[in-house]
Amino acid sequence: MTGGTGMLLGYELPGAGLTDPVGFLLAAARQAEAAGVDHVILGDGPAAHPDGPGAPASLIAASLLAVETTRIGLVMSAATAYYEPYNLARMLASVDHISKGRAGWRVVTGPDGPADANHRREGVEPMEGREARAAEFVPVVRGLWDTWEDGAFVHEKDTGRFIDGDRIHVLDHEGPALRVRGPLNVIRPPQGHPVVLADATDLAVAPAADILMTGHPDSAPSAADAGGRPRLGTVMPFVAATEALAHERHARAGGPRSDGARAVLVGDAEQVAERLGDWFDHGAVDGFTLSFSLPDAVGDFTDTVLPRLRAAERFRTAYTATTLRGRLGLSRPAHRVADPVAAATERG
Repeated sequence: MTGGTGMLLGYELPGAGLTDPVGFLLAAARQAEAAGVDHVILGDGPAAHPDGPGAPASLIAASLLAVETTRIGLVMSAATAYYEPYNLARMLASVDHISKGRAGWRVVTGPDGPADANHRREGVEPMEGREARAAEFVPVVRGLWDTWEDGAFVHEKDTGRFIDGDRIHVLDHEGPALRVRGPLNVIRPPQGHPVVLADATDLAVAPAADILMTGHPDSAPSAADAGGRPRLGTVMPFVAATEALAHERHARAGGPRSDGARAVLVGDAEQVAERLGDWFDHGAVDGFTLSFSLPDAVGDFTDTVLPRLRAAERFRTAYTATTLRGRLGLSRPAHRVADPVAAATERG
């Protein structure tokens, strides 16, 4: 396990089709925080779908949750095809400041036809060069977070010197897909870099990620193949007082099945807790992203499964770090200019 933190746990919150998505997100995030969950992942989809409205934009929702919560991590989904690196780096850094070091970014690179149709302009087709853009995108965003050194904002009221210009750097990136000068107009985030999560199978961005999301826990890469980075399996749990009632809930949600992208667990609290514990104990993954198809399922899991994981000493009893990085057992990144040797070592 990374950092001795115990099982890592994040919630992927549903939001589509709800009559009060903002109220739901607030309630679910507070519920998860009260239970000691490491982070919530906020979905994002810049296109309309026939099954109803989507959840609020993840970057806006995270800003709201940052001032309505105090401890839980806030991971925003954002697609490399629909943002510019500078704007996204600025917004993610801003949320990290607002939340005092609790921001994360789930990198999305996959094709999305309806969203592509909303982002075409003269000379730009989102589908073209998607992978090349994605591979360049994450290192550029990280570089922008490092355009300010720690302590560059000196704020010396007595002398009138507020910024140490020698500790601010131009990025001057010119690559096949992206050209970004910098520097960022936001000082270095509290975490150095907000936590970056990516799908383990996404070869364009996985090498640059801090956390690997692995889909079904049985298909996760080994700890060695992950380079020691935490691996989060994806699980959709259906929990009820009895196994029979859990199967009723599963059927009501349309009977989703396990596949390479997730494991579907159906059972009472003890059965679900034991299955999660088995994966964790055997080192298949370092934690889980829990995806809920029914709004009331968040509280059911928090109230019934988590106490069993704690009793078995598989999940911690309290928050042990103030930042999301600290909670996930991740060190604060070295600065690429101020400490280039350490930064190069971190990049491998």
